[in-house]
Amino acid sequence: MFEITLINFLIELYQYSDKAYKRIFIHEFMIEKSLLFEILRDQNSWHKTPKFQYIDRNEYLEQIEKYLPSKSILILQGPRRSGKTVLLKLLIKDMMEYINKNYILYVNLEDYRLVQYYSLELLEKIYDVYREHVNPRNEMYYIIDEIQNIDGFEHFLRTKYDNEERIKFIITGSNAKLLSKELASLLTGRTLSFEIFPFSFKEYLNYQKVEVEDNSYYALESRKHELKHLFNHYCNNGAIPEYLDDPVKERLEEYFENVILKDVVERYNIRNAKLFKELGIYLLSNASTLTSYNSLSKTFGVSINTIKEYISYLEAAYLFFSVTSFSFSYKKHVTVPSKVYCIDNGLINLVSFKFIENRGKLFENLVFLELNRSKKEIYYHSDKKECDFILKDKLKISSSIQVTVSIQDEKTKKRELDGLLDAIKKYDLNEGLILTEDEYNDYEIDGSKIKVRPIWFWLLNKED
Repeated sequence: MFEITLINFLIELYQYSDKAYKRIFIHEFMIEKSLLFEILRDQNSWHKTPKFQYIDRNEYLEQIEKYLPSKSILILQGPRRSGKTVLLKLLIKDMMEYINKNYILYVNLEDYRLVQYYSLELLEKIYDVYREHVNPRNEMYYIIDEIQNIDGFEHFLRTKYDNEERIKFIITGSNAKLLSKELASLLTGRTLSFEIFPFSFKEYLNYQKVEVEDNSYYALESRKHELKHLFNHYCNNGAIPEYLDDPVKERLEEYFENVILKDVVERYNIRNAKLFKELGIYLLSNASTLTSYNSLSKTFGVSINTIKEYISYLEAAYLFFSVTSFSFSYKKHVTVPSKVYCIDNGLINLVSFKFIENRGKLFENLVFLELNRSKKEIYYHSDKKECDFILKDKLKISSSIQVTVSIQDEKTKKRELDGLLDAIKKYDLNEGLILTEDEYNDYEIDGSKIKVRPIWFWLLNKED
C-alpha cells in the first residue's frame, strides 16, 4: 500500500513539478521508439515524394547553402512566425538535389506528439532511431526546428560536435538572447548565425505572384500604380507570412499577445505582466520616435533598471529594436535617447488611430527593417541637425538617409536637406539619400549629391 502511494506521489510530482524535477523522472516516461519513428517518418521525405509550395527566399538560401560544407553549426534565428520552418523546408528541397534524402534528418520540436517528452534524452533518442532505421553510418544533416524548447540543448550539440561525428547541425530558435547566451558559453567558434525576418518587399511581391525583372526606375514607372497599390498594402499591414495568409486583425493581436506572454513573461518569470504588456503597447504607439529610459521610468512608475531589463527582453524576442545616436564617445552613446522600431508595420497599426499622421512613422519603420537586413550598424545622427539613419560599415560611416512622406512643402524640404547635409559634412560623405512616397530627383548642394527616391522603388533597387 505504501509503495503504491509513493508511486502515485512521484507521478503527480512529475506532472506538476518544474523542469528541474521533470529531468529526474523523464527517463521513466520516455517516448517509445516505434512512435518516435512514426513521427520522424511523417516529418521527413525518406519514403515519400515531398510537395513544396512555398515562396522562394533565395537571398537567405544563398547565404545558408554557402556554409553547408563547413562543420559549423548553422543557426537560423528570428521572431516567431517569420518563416524559419518554411525556410528549412526550402533548404531541404535544395539539398535533396545534390544530397541523398536519407542523409537528411529533420525534426520539428513543435509537433504536439513530442512536447511531453522534451529532454536531452529526446534529442539522443531521435538520433538513435534515425541511425537504426534510415542511415546507420553515412554523413547526416541533423536539422532541428525550435531547439530552444529543450533545456540544455547546447550540451548535446557540443558533445556531438566535439566527438568528430559526421553530423552537420542546422537549428532554429525564436529567442535571440536565449540562443546567444547559451551558445556563447559552450559553442564559441563552432556556430554561424543567420537572422530571418518577415517578408521584404521583393518577397512580398513574389508572394503576390508579381514579377519584377527590370528594376530600373523608368521600367517600373509604367507599373507605378500597380506597385504603389501593393506597397501601400505592404506598408500598412506588414509582412508576417501567417497574417498574409489569413489577414484578420485578431491574428496580429494573437501574435502580439504570444510574444508578450509566451516569449517573454513566461520565459523570464515577469511578475507584473500587465505593466509589461502596457509598455509593449506604448512602444508600438511610439515606434520611430525618440524615447529614453528615464522618461519611460517616469511614465510607468518603475526604476530605470526595470525599464532597461524589460526592453532587453522585448528586443531578445525580436519585437522591437533600439537605435541610438552615433558618437565616438561611449558615454554619450549610451546616455542619449533611443529610437525604437517594431518588427512589423501591421503591429504598429494595431494601436494607431491616426493613420494619415502615422504614415511617416510607418515609412521610417519600414526603411529601418530593410536596412536591418544589410548587416551594417544603424544609428541616427543628432548634432546641429538630425538625420534619420546613418550606416556604419566597419570603422567608417558610409551612408546617410532621411525618410519623409514628401518634400513638396518648402519647410519640410529645408528640414530634411539640412539634416542630411549636416550628416554628410560631419562624416565626410559624398552623397545622401531622401526617401519619400513619390518624388524622384537629384540635387547637388555644396558639392554633395542628394538623391531623392520613392521608397517603393528603393525597396526594389537599393543600389540606385
